[in-house]
Amino acid sequence: MQNVDVEKAISWNPWHGCKKVSQGCKNCFVYKMDERYGRDTTKIEKGKTTYELKDKNCPPNSLVKLCFASDFFIKEADEWRNSCWDFIRRRKDCIFVITTKRPERIKECVPSDWEDGWDNVYISVSIENQEMADIRVKELLEAPVKHREVFCSPLIGPITLGKYLDTGLIKCIDVGGEMTFVKDVRPLKYEWVESLYKEAYDRNIEFYFHQSGSMLIKGGKNIGKWNLKEQIKLAEEIQHELERKYRLNDK
Repeated sequence: MQNVDVEKAISWNPWHGCKKVSQGCKNCFVYKMDERYGRDTTKIEKGKTTYELKDKNCPPNSLVKLCFASDFFIKEADEWRNSCWDFIRRRKDCIFVITTKRPERIKECVPSDWEDGWDNVYISVSIENQEMADIRVKELLEAPVKHREVFCSPLIGPITLGKYLDTGLIKCIDVGGEMTFVKDVRPLKYEWVESLYKEAYDRNIEFYFHQSGSMLIKGGKNIGKWNLKEQIKLAEEIQHELERKYRLNDK
């Protein structure tokens, strides 16, 4: 979902904690943050102050992003999820974005009146390499979802999504690099970003390069940034560069 409002989105974390399931989780920022405060990230706990999203904190037309400190479909949260669905069902005037590494659980975790999905819910599957793309994107396409997106972040290897994009069921590709300490960061290559951009461009699918990560390799040099605002700015510049290049090629 590429628009300027994404940066102004409301963050809703009804529960905290997660369990690593693939290489993309290796340098998870939630684990790094919890380690600093001596918290066990593998212990999934209901949020004490963030579980309920109140109407006064969620104006009409808000964009709400769920579970950045966990996974909305994690099994340990099964007993709490229905309360979140109740709020989402009632607030049809807002858009809710869910990003998950557990798309195989979507079908069993949606409410009884879900059918093929709700208009105000976007579900994005998080992938980091081709192996996870071939597992998770396939699961997302088979799940009852109305608005599907693919979140390639942290992108740690080249990915091709062409055969999945050809279904016409995916509305957006979102790409980002890894943000972590210099000794741990895995590189994002410019060529990987451009390849995904071209796949989206050729099919008229939305593409969003949301941040460059700490190590972006272009022309054999690391042009990545350590400050998040600078990473976002660099990603915007590269996206504009790609847009100009491919529009020019079309002339």
